[in-house]
Amino acid sequence: MRPVVATAVLALGLVCAAAFTGITVQANALERAKGALGDEIAAELARNAALEASIAQKKTTDYLIQKAQDYDFIKQGEGLIAVERSPASAGAPHDDAGRASRVMRWIQLFFGTR
Repeated sequence: MRPVVATAVLALGLVCAAAFTGITVQANALERAKGALGDEIAAELARNAALEASIAQKKTTDYLIQKAQDYDFIKQGEGLIAVERSPASAGAPHDDAGRASRVMRWIQLFFGTR
């Protein structure tokens, strides 16, 4: 009877050791995956910060002037002129039906009443 009990205790010990080993291996794999994901998150946060800085720099007037000079839209010493429309007229359609034609306005300008 004694060898049977010893064999049962040994088998139970081996089962517990195998379970402990499996759990430890899984925990180590999860820690490595957690570390890798943490590194990826840090890299993406750094990339996001760099992109936001680039966007902020590209919204400056100096950047726009430099790009306009690069593409020969303006020369050194010249400036940019921007036309801004009021919000009411920006979305309004151009309706010439109620206005005089362009030729008629020129005629009225030069030959109209003074």
